[in-house]
Amino acid sequence: MMNTNTYSVPDMSCAHCKAHIEEEVNKLTGIQNANANPDEKKLTVTFDTNEVQSADIVNAVSQAGYTAEKTQ
Repeated sequence: MMNTNTYSVPDMSCAHCKAHIEEEVNKLTGIQNANANPDEKKLTVTFDTNEVQSADIVNAVSQAGYTAEKTQ
């Protein structure tokens, strides 16, 4: 089942941050789309809940060196 979540990423500030976060999240199995927006400091991810969970996405952002918190 596909799901879309939005995460607050307060320490994302530039295009480099965006690229690094998207790269890490897209490594996860089950990610359909990851879109980081440094201006809004938000990450929107569409994913298959049978393959990946929200906690996995937060962990991937952490692996990239940033903090994420689910907002919806």
